Amino acid sequence: MPKSVTQALKISKKAFARTGALDTILDVDTRLFIDPLLLRDTRIPELQGSAHRVEDRFGSILRLLRHSQAQHDIWERRAEQLMLFPEVKGICIGYSAKGTSGSGMGQALRRRLLADAKEIIRVGIEQPDIFDLAGLFEEDIGPDRISDMVAGIIKVDLVAYTKRVFLDLDVIQEGQPIPINPYNNHPIILVPRDVLRDLPLALDWDDLALVASHNAALREEVNELIGSTWRKAANDASKRDVRDVLLKYPEILSDLIEQYRHKARVRYDFDEDRSGQVVWHEAANVAAAEHPLQLRLPATPTIDDISSVVTAICNRFRELIENHGLWKLLYDNGGKPKHEEAAQLLFFGIAHAYCEANNLAISPESDGGRGPVDFKFATGYELSVLVEVKLSRNKALKSGYTKQLPAYALAEKAKRGVYLIVDNGVAAKTLKSFNELVATSRRSHLSVFYVDGTPKVSASKL
Repeated sequence: MPKSVTQALKISKKAFARTGALDTILDVDTRLFIDPLLLRDTRIPELQGSAHRVEDRFGSILRLLRHSQAQHDIWERRAEQLMLFPEVKGICIGYSAKGTSGSGMGQALRRRLLADAKEIIRVGIEQPDIFDLAGLFEEDIGPDRISDMVAGIIKVDLVAYTKRVFLDLDVIQEGQPIPINPYNNHPIILVPRDVLRDLPLALDWDDLALVASHNAALREEVNELIGSTWRKAANDASKRDVRDVLLKYPEILSDLIEQYRHKARVRYDFDEDRSGQVVWHEAANVAAAEHPLQLRLPATPTIDDISSVVTAICNRFRELIENHGLWKLLYDNGGKPKHEEAAQLLFFGIAHAYCEANNLAISPESDGGRGPVDFKFATGYELSVLVEVKLSRNKALKSGYTKQLPAYALAEKAKRGVYLIVDNGVAAKTLKSFNELVATSRRSHLSVFYVDGTPKVSASKL
């Protein structure tokens, strides 16, 4: 079972919680991100200067680019040096293809960003915030890139915070190095919870007006180009179209920056845990301990043996959701369904816990819901079973079965596949239509599991 910082270092969870640090899972990235705006309000002493450090770095890049007269001249080369944001190993947050190893920022992306920044300077905009907002107009810029850039700039502050926390908890003594993550052999770097969000404010456009000015003619023209709202532009318009609009109408970019600066700063609610990023780990441990499952594999297992183990785990997952209250983890405090990843992570944790409890050679080789296929159970390259977890509300429910899982099975050379559907309240006709599709699909190597994840009435209220 993946271990958290407190588990691996045998630290009291209550004492650790008082430090304000995220109790990260050491071999599965938690999909939370450092939000640059939240750095301005953090209460962590070591991070009091972090927001200024970020603004100063981006401001220095813009000042250098202002002097640049040609591509790759001395000024641009100096700016590019400041755009080097190597991945900060050890923080275990964000996205990764597998485990906790990210990708950093490559040269091609750096140069595209620099070229965009030069164009923006040319039209008279020089606020450092444009780098926070790059995800709106530049391909390959998402929450992970923004978080990586910020983490790279403030790494010294995060390390100082980490050392102080581990000193206070008697994990290390003065002068000792930071503890090592046993899964990636990098020092563990802690991140305060009060600077984290599941989507950075710079990429959350729900409450931003497209053009806050009263220029009706401009608003109408922009609506025709990229849509009526920033949310729609972010979802539907190409980033190239958005970029062209921002360069053609710099007043729109100025307005956007101003709205961004004054946007309400809301930290991730760890009690609500709407993305299911933290609750799954402890819940899976408790469920596996309270409801043990006996699993066995022969010394030389066949694909049928592996399938039997996967089926047993899927059945137990269904039982835990339907009969033992774990359905509650699929909804927020207001009863609204959480993101699909909440179900994926919960299954991942439970599968890991049962494999570990039974000391099985088989293990769920998984990206923790983060990679091309949700889970891969294997004892060898040719003996593998894939499990794809989908919520019934997912609009790609049918294509996931007809296209996605078969393509993954082919790529992974998997013999079998399981399509695990967690029903969180879809219309009956949707499931009926899907069942009809399955009945006529002739995909005998794929099996479908249904889990009733709809809210249950307490027995005391029956």
